[in-house]
Amino acid sequence: MNTRIAPSPTGKPHIGLIRTAYFNWLAARSTNGKFILRIDDTDTERSKVEHINEIIEAMDWLGLDYDEIEKQSCRHAIYRDYLDRISNNIRKTEDGAIVLIPTQTRDFFVDEIAGKISTSGTDKDYIEHNIVLWRSRNGGPTYHFASVVDDIEMKIDCVIRGVDHISNTARQIAIYDTLNQQIPKYHHIGLIHKDGKPLSKRDGAASILQYKADGINPDAMLNFLARMGWGPNVDDKSTSILTREDMLRMFWNEGHMRSQPSGLDIAKLASFNRKHNARNQQDKR
Repeated sequence: MNTRIAPSPTGKPHIGLIRTAYFNWLAARSTNGKFILRIDDTDTERSKVEHINEIIEAMDWLGLDYDEIEKQSCRHAIYRDYLDRISNNIRKTEDGAIVLIPTQTRDFFVDEIAGKISTSGTDKDYIEHNIVLWRSRNGGPTYHFASVVDDIEMKIDCVIRGVDHISNTARQIAIYDTLNQQIPKYHHIGLIHKDGKPLSKRDGAASILQYKADGINPDAMLNFLARMGWGPNVDDKSTSILTREDMLRMFWNEGHMRSQPSGLDIAKLASFNRKHNARNQQDKR
């Protein structure tokens, strides 16, 4: 399977982002597919080089290697080419933005975790009238359009991301259909929560690099990330400690992703850290 992670460099890398990166890495590496790091820097006003470097640092710390790194800001000519291909299915607004005229609006799509997800009336109305492909403000592609075009060009056939993208999925499928392209398999996993609310970039516990600075063992962090949104079919002492190699073997065939939220249990991370540090000490003897 070919997968990707497409972070927006508008802040420090979020633990939820890196959890999703790990799942996509596992999906690709366990099936001999490609894993691509794609920097979504189309928001030129808020994107910063320092945050791109932090994303790369976080990936390197955890050993999440990637086959390619791409920046969407360098791919405008490709997006323009795809826009030309659907010239009969676009319209311009008064302020110059380019809006999609979809060939169809699906009643539902199939999520590989949750099953059939119906398209709401609100989403249908948005799809039929409001999917902007090209901004008038800075003359650049929107998130929806750039994401779909890149997934087509990079032959992405598996997308693992948070449940907060479910509405985005229905909208992006409309772009796929208008381009007459096959959609990937979508897997929407539950968000990471703290104190009953989804973790945000503004939360002090959210930045993955803070855990690195605190001396957390990277293997412990991967174990921690794996158990937030994925669970083994046999969940007992034999699967309490899961190495990267364990996860590569088990990810698809011996466990499953979940759409329910996961709590950020720092005590559990500390426990994993002690156990992995002890294991590393044993291996050195």
